[in-house]
Amino acid sequence: ALQEKGSTFLQLGSSTEQQLQVIFEVLEEYDWTAFAVVTTLFPGYEDFVDYVEVLTDSSFIGWEHRGVLTLNLTDDPEGTRLRRQLREVSAQIRLLYCSREEAEAIFRAAREAGLTGPGYIWFVVGTNLGGSDQLPE
Repeated sequence: ALQEKGSTFLQLGSSTEQQLQVIFEVLEEYDWTAFAVVTTLFPGYEDFVDYVEVLTDSSFIGWEHRGVLTLNLTDDPEGTRLRRQLREVSAQIRLLYCSREEAEAIFRAAREAGLTGPGYIWFVVGTNLGGSDQLPE
């Protein structure tokens, strides 16, 4: 369960579940009910997908879950397939679960595909994204 609002943001290395609970509170607050899930094959991605379903299925809010895109980043050095797959996601709100290195490749492809400007909102969830001076653009 969440402590009072806001305090969870300060918990370093908070679990994926806590991160998702906070994200869903933000989505609810702004009435952003349509979203898609984007994951890589990073360990724990199945649990991430399952937990998103638990949060949306058990909610009285009419979430519009627009599906799960699972990316396989191998054998795509130019990011051509990645750009095409990211363009096929219909929701402007995207919940991304991946490793830090994968996030850099995904955001590079998303930027090249025009999916990072105004109107696109990405929430990145993961256990290993913090603790670095360099954040992906």
